[in-house]
Amino acid sequence: MIPKSFVEEITRRTDIEAIVGGYVELKEVGSQLKGSCPFCKSASFTLSKGKQIYKCFKCGKGGGVLTFVQEMEKKTFPDAVRFLADRLELKVPEVNS
Repeated sequence: MIPKSFVEEITRRTDIEAIVGGYVELKEVGSQLKGSCPFCKSASFTLSKGKQIYKCFKCGKGGGVLTFVQEMEKKTFPDAVRFLADRLELKVPEVNS
C-alpha cells in the first residue's frame, strides 16, 4: 500500500499542465487552458491551472493529475502513482497493510 502522504506529495509536486500538455494541445483562455478532449475529441476540455484539475463538459471526465494518468495510460491507481513518481525521480515507499 502506498502511503497517503506520498500520494499527496506526488500530486502537489506534479504540474498537471505539463502532464496534460503531453497529450492535448492547450490554449490559454482567461485563467484556464482549453483544448480538444483526449477522451471524446470534443472542444469542451478545460484545465484549471490554479486548481490543478481538468474537466470535459461533454463526456464528463474530470479530476486531478492521477485520474488523468489513469485514464490516458490505462493504469491502476498505484501504477499511476509510480508513473508520476518516476517522472519526479522519487522512489515509491510501500507499506504493508
